[in-house]
Amino acid sequence: MLGDGYGFAEGPAADAQGNVYFSDGQNDSIYVWRRGRPPELFVDDSTDANGMMFNAEGRLYVCEGAAHRVVAYDVKTKAKRVLCEEIDGRPFNEPNDLAVDRTGGFFFSDPNYAHRGRPATMKEDVYYCSASGHVSRVSTICRKPNGVLLSADGRTLYVADSRGGCVYRYDVTAPGRLDGERLWIEGLDANPDGMTLDVRNNLYVCCGAAGLRIFNPSARPLGQIDVHAANCCFGGRDFRTLCIASANRFLGIRAEATGMKPLPLRP
Repeated sequence: MLGDGYGFAEGPAADAQGNVYFSDGQNDSIYVWRRGRPPELFVDDSTDANGMMFNAEGRLYVCEGAAHRVVAYDVKTKAKRVLCEEIDGRPFNEPNDLAVDRTGGFFFSDPNYAHRGRPATMKEDVYYCSASGHVSRVSTICRKPNGVLLSADGRTLYVADSRGGCVYRYDVTAPGRLDGERLWIEGLDANPDGMTLDVRNNLYVCCGAAGLRIFNPSARPLGQIDVHAANCCFGGRDFRTLCIASANRFLGIRAEATGMKPLPLRP
């Protein structure tokens, strides 16, 4: 156990050095864990922060669910700017999770969990926001889209449908362009949430109280870790610590696998 006492830990994201940032949406906070040290408060003004990821410039992209937007933090100054907050003049429901590509654009899910009493503003779908800020709807199949994950080469997108108990897979043909929609993992008997990959392209799917489930590149189950798991990523100096957001706790498991690293920083 790396840390505990959080309202609900979520959205772990590693930076280029393997430090892992994670959110506590119930307390509008983001923390950072550095190996050998307890987690430290990063900011306490991120409105219902959830899924996060670093871009190639080292900025931290954050889904702020209760603010219905996605923002970017400069981790040195802690200043943030809004990346997107509406489509066609309509505000998003609750941006939940995201995956940043090499162009600076990002895919993100927009479910509605009625946090803080907010009704749904529109259908729950998956979107893409380009580096210039243009937003487009890219996937409509999920009943409640949640976890969103890009492969290391940026050619494959995974989307978890928490209400459907399944994971979809897409081919990414260009920034924000998807093709080959297919049901990849089904019958989970659980509510899939955040996901990560290791360097062998094994997929780690967090399923809440039903544990963390691992699948090989052919979608065959490899095993399960029996902890409450909302989201996960690899971090630490060698990216072999599997970090798990686990309700009020933040956990780390030393792994034999090496995890997928963040986007390489641009010079």
